[in-house]
Amino acid sequence: MAEKLSPWCKRAKIAMIQNDIGVTEMAEKLGNNRSYISSVLNGRVVSPPIRKRISDYLNISDDDSYSNN
Repeated sequence: MAEKLSPWCKRAKIAMIQNDIGVTEMAEKLGNNRSYISSVLNGRVVSPPIRKRISDYLNISDDDSYSNN
């Protein structure tokens, strides 16, 4: 059985959908590889610095609480 996504992963994906931002676009804007960004978004890689950059780009909180922001 697959592990559940963290609240941050879910929030990031929702923000991407709401803002019509794809993984490839975000990877280019952040200067990272698409597969690396995808791994962070799916919780396979834990990297606080890139998670912070993704959060700032999407204008969301970078913690794992269940708040909507």
